[in-house]
Amino acid sequence: METFKVPKEQARVSLCVPPHPPEERVLFLSAFAEAHQGSETVSDLLLRPQRFLPMLNGGGAVSLVRKEAIRWLRVEEPGRAEWHYLEEREGTPRAKVRIEFSAGGDAVEGVVHALTPPGEQRTLDVVNLLEGFLHVETAEGLYLVNLAHVCHVHILEETDAGA
Repeated sequence: METFKVPKEQARVSLCVPPHPPEERVLFLSAFAEAHQGSETVSDLLLRPQRFLPMLNGGGAVSLVRKEAIRWLRVEEPGRAEWHYLEEREGTPRAKVRIEFSAGGDAVEGVVHALTPPGEQRTLDVVNLLEGFLHVETAEGLYLVNLAHVCHVHILEETDAGA
């Protein structure tokens, strides 16, 4: 059976699925991405049409987590597990935002980059055009925020590309 196994890299994340407190999990990334050159990223997994993600919990057991239930996940090693986003965001317009969720009263404050077409790079455009998860860079790390759980995006500051 070992001959049928596909080698995967492990990516550590902190996962928030209400009403449970955030917890450490491990995702499995392929050496090859479907949508771009290079290795798969955490956001690639989130963009796939499958509704559930296999993850290892702290005890090493596999669990399946429904993507729609995830409020956010924080990527513990973004330079490795979200390298493609980090390259794509260079030189793009950015905005400092505070994101509030529809239940629970918690928030994420950080920077979002406009990885949208020219002419559609306001924060309003970014959150309206993007489906699924939004990258938010915070002091604690890189979050992937599920826009389906967001009720308010407060724009604290917007900056042009290269500024």
